[in-house]
Amino acid sequence: MHKMEENSLIVESNGNHYNVVDFLKNHPGGRNYVEFSKNQDVVSKMEKTHHSKSAFYLLREYKVGGRDEKNNNGEEDLEKLVDWNKPMLCQVGSLGSRYMEWVTSPVDRKLRLFANPLIEGLSITPWYVVPLVWTPIISYMIYCGSLHYIEVTSDPCPIVPVIIFLCLGILIWTLFEYCLHRWVFHIEPSGSSQVLIYVHFAMHGLHHKVPFDSTRLVFPPAPAALIGAVSYNVLKLVLPSSIKLLVFGGGLLGYVIYDMIHFYLHYGAPEEGTILYTMKRHHNQHHFARHDKGFGISNLFWDRIFGTLILLRKLAFGIKWGKPIKTS
Repeated sequence: MHKMEENSLIVESNGNHYNVVDFLKNHPGGRNYVEFSKNQDVVSKMEKTHHSKSAFYLLREYKVGGRDEKNNNGEEDLEKLVDWNKPMLCQVGSLGSRYMEWVTSPVDRKLRLFANPLIEGLSITPWYVVPLVWTPIISYMIYCGSLHYIEVTSDPCPIVPVIIFLCLGILIWTLFEYCLHRWVFHIEPSGSSQVLIYVHFAMHGLHHKVPFDSTRLVFPPAPAALIGAVSYNVLKLVLPSSIKLLVFGGGLLGYVIYDMIHFYLHYGAPEEGTILYTMKRHHNQHHFARHDKGFGISNLFWDRIFGTLILLRKLAFGIKWGKPIKTS
């Protein structure tokens, strides 16, 4: 068998051919819903299963022979509006009123954000950097917070209070996470404001544009530290001095859990029937179909409270994520 055939999984759409073998591991609906469509026309299947506009746009990434300027429905290739060989941040402002349409049309590519190599390097974060950086800091804060609590309360063994205040910090984080994602990351900038477009894209828009870029799934430590410093100073104003370090340490722990869950929801393969399986489906819907709902990452609690929970339809059979099986 030729190497070309071994590394191919060709599907058809309106007479065009698409090699989706590299997409199997990332397909939001699982590899098992794609693997057995080899050499078949997938348009009717995609329409029958109510695939989003984003899904049809993403399919163009895998067209054999390269993308067309227009697809069979006459829809424009928005990637012609930018130059992918150049840093993206300096270009998005010029998109104006087309920005939101472009940024919510996902592609399967790596993205360079800054021209400066040092700044670009700081914007790229492998998942393991987050626990490596923050676990020692969290441990130190819990240690110092516990000593301070003992000093103030004279409680020689405050195990239960420490756990309670850490859990309170985690709970506060989950609400902060939801609010930040919904009302800051998903604010839609006016097409006339280039500054807001730059800010939106740098904060969160780039993640929706390149959702499969593994180096841009967790928050870089530098901006996270800035947000943390501001948050800590706010907490100091409302919390007693005896518990502020413990609550803030719990909040940082909640953040690390959030980032690890977020990475797993993109690259993990949870088993059907588990909470992470439901959360992965929910997050995929947020990315590719419902940008206006599904703002919780580490949990679905606040989506239920605020009415932004995405109702997941029942599937004919369970989704299988992860490495694809042999296709030929």
